[in-house]
Amino acid sequence: MEVFMHNGLWTIEFSSESNFFGNGVLVLIEGRLLGGDHGYYYSGNYEINGTDLHGRVNVIRYDPNSISVFGDIDNFSLNLEGSISDSELIVVAGDVNNSKNTMHITGKKKEEL
Repeated sequence: MEVFMHNGLWTIEFSSESNFFGNGVLVLIEGRLLGGDHGYYYSGNYEINGTDLHGRVNVIRYDPNSISVFGDIDNFSLNLEGSISDSELIVVAGDVNNSKNTMHITGKKKEEL
């Protein structure tokens, strides 16, 4: 049984392979991932095995004037693969429908839930 010590509010920074950057927030709670940034919100699920993190997140535009790090896209899904500790995460995220679209995500835990 997984202990949910990773539950909390996280700040994230991300960059695409095309050198576009962004930042946002995530809430991790018992396998559920929710968050957002200035123009997109995130909704997904994750699993943690030891320090390995795997998951999938849908990224959906709510501000029609915002552009993602992958360009002018309304929504996309990402597979997440990386590592997590009590205070940091490092993830590589790949677009499910376009293997050329990848990003690196780093995060810092800010609050416990």
